[in-house]
Amino acid sequence: MLLPRPVKQYYFHLIVFVFVLLLPKSFASVKHGKYHAHDSRNVPCPFYQTVNITDDIRLANGSVIHDDVVIPPNWIGVYDYVFANLQTRVPVSPHLRGCICKVRPCINLCCPMGSQFWSNTSQCEAIDNDFLWPTTLNVTQADGTIQENLIAEQFAVVNFRPCLWMYVIRPELDVEDEWHLCENGSLVREFDQAILDIKNYCFVPTTINNRTDSTYILNPAICVDVASDFYGSKVINAYTMLFSVPFMVLTIVVYLWIPELRNQHGKSLVCYLLGLSVGYSLLSFNTLLMDPNIDIILCKLSAYTTYYAFVAAFFWLHVIGFDLWHNFRGSRGINRFQEKRRYLLYSLYAWGMALVFLILTFYAEEISDIPAYLKPGIGIEYCFLNMLSWSPMIYFFGPIIVIVFTNIIMFIMTAIKIHKVQKEMSKIMAREDSTKNLRNEKDRFCLFLRLFLVMGVTWTWEIMSYFVGSKVSWSKIFYVGDVCNAIQGFIIFMLFVMKKKVKELITNRIFHCNDQSTGASQTNSTNSLNSNAKQFNTNQAIISHEKVNDLRF
Repeated sequence: MLLPRPVKQYYFHLIVFVFVLLLPKSFASVKHGKYHAHDSRNVPCPFYQTVNITDDIRLANGSVIHDDVVIPPNWIGVYDYVFANLQTRVPVSPHLRGCICKVRPCINLCCPMGSQFWSNTSQCEAIDNDFLWPTTLNVTQADGTIQENLIAEQFAVVNFRPCLWMYVIRPELDVEDEWHLCENGSLVREFDQAILDIKNYCFVPTTINNRTDSTYILNPAICVDVASDFYGSKVINAYTMLFSVPFMVLTIVVYLWIPELRNQHGKSLVCYLLGLSVGYSLLSFNTLLMDPNIDIILCKLSAYTTYYAFVAAFFWLHVIGFDLWHNFRGSRGINRFQEKRRYLLYSLYAWGMALVFLILTFYAEEISDIPAYLKPGIGIEYCFLNMLSWSPMIYFFGPIIVIVFTNIIMFIMTAIKIHKVQKEMSKIMAREDSTKNLRNEKDRFCLFLRLFLVMGVTWTWEIMSYFVGSKVSWSKIFYVGDVCNAIQGFIIFMLFVMKKKVKELITNRIFHCNDQSTGASQTNSTNSLNSNAKQFNTNQAIISHEKVNDLRF
C-alpha cells in the first residue's frame, strides 16, 4: 500500500517521537559520558578501592589490619555513602573505610566469598554448604608465565557490582572469551586486548560445563559498554521491538474482531504475529534486564520460550506461503468444513514442528554429551542462544534459511501460475465468479508477497549480520537492518490494517455494532410498550368484568 508523502512523514515523526520518549535516561546519560557516579571530595580514594574497616583491629599508630593487610592512617577515611553499583550512590550512616587497593593489588568479587548475587532480591545471599567456592586463580606474571595462586595471598579482595548491565565471559564454552588476570589485578580480554580494571569487572562463580553441580570456577562478569556502538545498538533494537509489539497486538485484535478477516489467511497471520510478539517481548526484556547472576532456571525458561515463539512464527510464515501456492494450484474454492480441517492441519504442522525443534534443542543443551561448541548455549548470552558461537546455525538460523528458501520457490511458482491463468482467461470468456475469485486470490497473493519480501529481506539481513559478527569494522552497516527487522510489527500493521478494504470493514463493523445496539434498544422499547398495552387491556377487562357483576346485583 502506497501512502501519500505527508502521511509517510507523519508516521516517521511519530516513530521518532515515541522512541525518544522510550529511550531510558540512564542510556542517554551514558552516551554523554556520565558512566559512573562521583565520590565525595573529602575522602582519600574512590569508593571502589575501599573496604569497610569499622570492626577491624586498630593499631596504636592509627593503622588498621584488614585480612592481614595493614592500611596506614592516610588511607583511611569516613564515608557517608555506599555504591549499590558504580552508577547508584546510596547515602548511609558515616563509617570508616580503608583504601586497601592503595596498599595491595585488588581483584573484585561481585559478592563476598560464600555468597552470590540473586536478581530476584537484587542482593548477595549466602549459598548452601554444598557450594565449593574457588580459592585460587591463574595469574599471568610479568614474564608471561601463568601461575595458580591463592587469592588471599596474591590480592586484596573488594566486593561490589560495578554496573547495572553485565555479561559473563566463559572461555570453557567459547574460545573467543579467553581472558587473563594480571599481577596488578587488571583483566585482559583476549579478543580485543582490552585492559579492564576492577571498576569494570567482577568475578562470579560459574558451573563447569554449564551444569548445575557443586563444583564452580571463577569467571569475570564484564560491564556492558552501553556507550559503544554494538551494545548501544542492542539497546536501541530492544526498545524498537517493544515499540513494534503493540502494533502486532492491534493487528491481531482487528483480524479476530472482523468476521470477514477470520479466513485461512487471516488466522495464519494472527498465529504468525502471536509467535513474533511473544518472541520480541521476551527478547527485549532479556536484553534490557540482562543480569549475569539471574536465576538459571528463570533464564533458561525465558530462553526456551523465546526460541519456541520465533521458530513457530517462521513455520507459520511457511504455512502462509504454502497456502497461497496451494490455492493457486487449483482454481476451485473450498467449503467451510475443508477450511477448518486445513487450519487444523496447518496448526499441527507449525506449532508441532516448533515443538520438535524445541525438544531437540533442549536435548542438545541439557542432556546430550556433545562438545560445548555444538551446544545451543542457552543462557550464556543474555538468556537466549549463544550468538557468539556457530551453534545457532544448527538450531535457529539453519531452519530459517530453509524456510525462506522454500517460500521463495513457492512464491515464484504462484506468480507463474497467476500469469498463466490470466493469459488463459484473456483468450476465453471467463465466468464472473471465477474472475472475481481469481482477483481476490491475486490481491491476497500480492499482499502476502509484500509481507514475505519485508520479512524475508529483514531476516536475511539478520542472518548476514550473524555471519559477519560484531568484531568486523564494517559490521555497523547491519545495524540498520536490525532496526528494520525490529519494526516488523509496525510494517505489518500498515500493510494489513491500514489498507482501504480493511478500514472499510472496521467502519462497517463499528456501525453494525451501533445499529445492533440501537435496534436492541428499540426492540426493548417496543416490547415494553406492548407489555404495557397488554397490561392495560387486562386491567380494562377486569374493570369491565367487575362492572358487569355490579349490574347483576
